Amino acid sequence: MSSITNGSKPSLIERANFEGFAQQTAVAALIGIAWYNALELIVLCFATFKRYGGLYFWCLLIASFSIIPFCLGYLLIIYNVYDNEFPVAMELVAWVGMVTGQSLVLWSRLHLVVQSPRILRITLIMIIVDAIVLHIPAAVLELGSHSNKSELFERGFNIFERVQLIGFSVQEVILSCLYSYEAVRLLQLRPRGHYRGTLVQLLVINLFMIAMDAAVIAMQFTGLDDVQFTLKAMVYSIKLKLEYAVLNKLVVFAEMSGSTSMPTDLSDFVDLSYHTHPPADSDSQAQILDAADRSHCTRVSQKQYPPAEP
Repeated sequence: MSSITNGSKPSLIERANFEGFAQQTAVAALIGIAWYNALELIVLCFATFKRYGGLYFWCLLIASFSIIPFCLGYLLIIYNVYDNEFPVAMELVAWVGMVTGQSLVLWSRLHLVVQSPRILRITLIMIIVDAIVLHIPAAVLELGSHSNKSELFERGFNIFERVQLIGFSVQEVILSCLYSYEAVRLLQLRPRGHYRGTLVQLLVINLFMIAMDAAVIAMQFTGLDDVQFTLKAMVYSIKLKLEYAVLNKLVVFAEMSGSTSMPTDLSDFVDLSYHTHPPADSDSQAQILDAADRSHCTRVSQKQYPPAEP
């Protein structure tokens, strides 16, 4: 019997074998969870939307589908199924769709709470610039680290990989914080009523997404490369599942507000023509919410006290 199982002090070889088995088990579990979530997300994407179009729909679909080849690529790399650069190229392309797609998902729903076209334009430029600056050098370094001259690229890739992950995490934190800030501002405009619970739930979901970004960054510095690669996929799959919770809450809020500028049809959720309308100020938003409340109270009173017959 192994010394690990009988309680005695394990040897270095046994400890290394046990740690290797533990990492392989963790990798398999994380990939299984990520694939399950990805398949569920793809089904939800087609089942939830009434029309298959719009930026929000396509970003959700691409980001969800990209999880599958991303995990498959790393699965082939970790277990040395292929010794060429095919799995590396596959996971690199999938990484772009998964990460930048997630950021575009966050951006595409900002217009429901952010009324400034300038902020929306700046955040979109940030996503595009980060995609160019972070994806291209990382792809070159990673492909080089798996080539015949890997010693020339490995050190640079190990450094830039952390820079890339932190950069994308900061980008998503900025988008989530901006969304959370606007949600808090709306809470101040309407501190009571059924709007408060919806906005608080939106705020909690965004804070949970920020916490998951912090966990991925922390794992990056543990040295458990195989685990942290597959952990990214699982975390992004969970974040995409949370997007459906956010989407449902946004639609509920749009219906409660009674605003014609907030589309309630899920397929029209990211109608960019909304940005061409003049932004509403805080007083206008408060009047919209107050009007919705008065309308709701009127309907309730009519049901409770119907008009007397002549």
